[in-house]
Amino acid sequence: MDSRSFTLPTNYCDMPVSRVGTLIIGSGAAALSCAIHLKKNGYGDLLVVTDNINGGTSRNAGSDKQTYYKLSDSSPVADSPYEMAGSYVRGGAMHGDLALVEAQGSSRAFYNLVSLGVGFPFNRYGGYIGYQTDHDPRNRGISLGPYTSRVMVEVLSREIARLGIPIQDHQDVVRLLAHEGRALGAMILDKRTLDSPTLGLRIVLADHVVLATGGPAGYYEASVYPRVHTGGIGLALEIGAEAVNLTESQFGLTSKKFRWNLSGSYQQVIPCYYSTDALGTAREDFLLPYFDSWEEYTKAIFLKGYQWPFDAAKLENKGSSLIDLLVYHETKIRGRRVFIDFRSNPSGRPDWRPWDKSAAAGIALDYLNSSQAWEETPLDRLSKLNPNAIDLYRNHGIDLRKEPLEIDLCAQHNNGGLAGDIWWESTNIKRLYPIGEVNGSHGVSRPGGSALNAGQVGALRAAQRIIGYGFKDQLDIEAIAGSLLPQVEPLLLDIHTWLERAHTQADPMIHSRQQAVALRENLQQRMTRFAGPIRDASEIELAAEEARELLEKGFDQLCCTREILPQILKTRHMLIGQYCYLKAIAGYLAAQGGSRGSYLVVDGKGADVHPLLPQYRFAKENLQLRQMVQTLSFRKDCSVQETFIPCRPIPTEEYWFERVWADFRDKKHLL
Repeated sequence: MDSRSFTLPTNYCDMPVSRVGTLIIGSGAAALSCAIHLKKNGYGDLLVVTDNINGGTSRNAGSDKQTYYKLSDSSPVADSPYEMAGSYVRGGAMHGDLALVEAQGSSRAFYNLVSLGVGFPFNRYGGYIGYQTDHDPRNRGISLGPYTSRVMVEVLSREIARLGIPIQDHQDVVRLLAHEGRALGAMILDKRTLDSPTLGLRIVLADHVVLATGGPAGYYEASVYPRVHTGGIGLALEIGAEAVNLTESQFGLTSKKFRWNLSGSYQQVIPCYYSTDALGTAREDFLLPYFDSWEEYTKAIFLKGYQWPFDAAKLENKGSSLIDLLVYHETKIRGRRVFIDFRSNPSGRPDWRPWDKSAAAGIALDYLNSSQAWEETPLDRLSKLNPNAIDLYRNHGIDLRKEPLEIDLCAQHNNGGLAGDIWWESTNIKRLYPIGEVNGSHGVSRPGGSALNAGQVGALRAAQRIIGYGFKDQLDIEAIAGSLLPQVEPLLLDIHTWLERAHTQADPMIHSRQQAVALRENLQQRMTRFAGPIRDASEIELAAEEARELLEKGFDQLCCTREILPQILKTRHMLIGQYCYLKAIAGYLAAQGGSRGSYLVVDGKGADVHPLLPQYRFAKENLQLRQMVQTLSFRKDCSVQETFIPCRPIPTEEYWFERVWADFRDKKHLL
């Protein structure tokens, strides 16, 4: 048997099998960075595969992807990795050793990007001065504007090309392979060769598998993730990879026609909010009944810029997240459409004085005056404060001078994900490295922009771990060959059954497409309804059981053509992911966790949000659970094992250089 390539006989085809040292799945900023670190350190036996090289969140999203959170090394205020780690763990439900690694690796990861050509702004003395983001005490944020992560990917892609790193596009990973707690590689579908005898399927075996497929992008109906991005966490969950904190997603106000987060200056210029019926008529200034003065009203809107994610802690006393809740109520409960209009100032109540400059809350007026951005209309204020914000929409066919933005409260980022150790290696499947958003290193309330830093640090750590293994325990093809068939045959049986059923349909293409769309829409609607910003303990178990039933029986009568096969296979592992997310939420609510982070848990006997919103009385957070991390594993019988473990503290041991140097020489630091 050729150890680099051979054929695996199955009941349906002779499947081609190839071998590579490291298989990297994904083409975002984390995936590309990991490949570059490996190559530059002499590791050349690697392959990058991606379903869409121009897709993904890194290339196509803003808000959290426009801020890079780094250690402040150019400020008159002292900072340190331990200070930065403290900022991470204060958000709760985060391991201190992971926080320290992210902080310790921050400078190296940031300056690696700078050295590759990412043009972060610096002052005349060479200092990369930052600004304050949410949950950030040290002005650690830095940005290139709305497309920071896109520029990172573009620069990293150029380096990938320069180094000659092989990257294959249009490749859908349909199943990860593992044996006895070790990753073996993946079963991959080449979407360009669906008409081949193998349906485009092949196996790539690998000593190491880096999974960089992003967050649960396609899981929500109301989503700001790019439409071309779906996420691949279900692939790892299917083989039993441990996950953490799947409950902790972020939700925020976004535009619908062009998916973009309406944070920062979009809110700080105090635009006009209103709603209409489904036809765009019967306009209402739906926010007004909930505020008693211009000061309250404009302060809440303005603070949405700084406090963009929906936050249960910012609901009471007419906080900024009341805006999010009212948008949710208007769209999901009343069935109306909500718009932000930058051409008009907010409308006040009849008993308020007419709008003028003095109507703006003091905090907003001070900010706009200091920025020399006060003008008569929100659009004019935006053109002074951030003209690129207007250009962004114009470049996507939306002229803010001619039309309002239709908005919704949407899923934006998952702070949870797969569990990794301090080297970003899976906690229970060796040689599997979840990096980027698919890794759940974040806790409940992380500093804004820390996702980009975590992705780059994780990419570096995974590469260091892979290099550190060296030639130790390389994949023994003869030993694992017998484990491959039991992993791929069941899926091949399903695929060929679906294809055969399609022949019984009068119009198989239309029928297949309708079934595929219905499956995906069912999944997305369930996640938005039960795993969104408003959660109900009395409903979540039923939702989880619905997901389980769909996972177990939803494909029994399925038929599909070859053209629809990639979508069906992707929906299959998304359903596994959805079930795990819902079970995690059910477990948290059963533990009486209450409202925290970016979701409200309804409780008829709980605290008031607002006298006019009794239906949103909510359970207060059980703060003790911020000292715990929720873990979850999926089993072959579609059950899950879920528990809470104490957060590990920030390490405090002291290091003597000579001992560190000796351990480093002997590679003991990798243990």
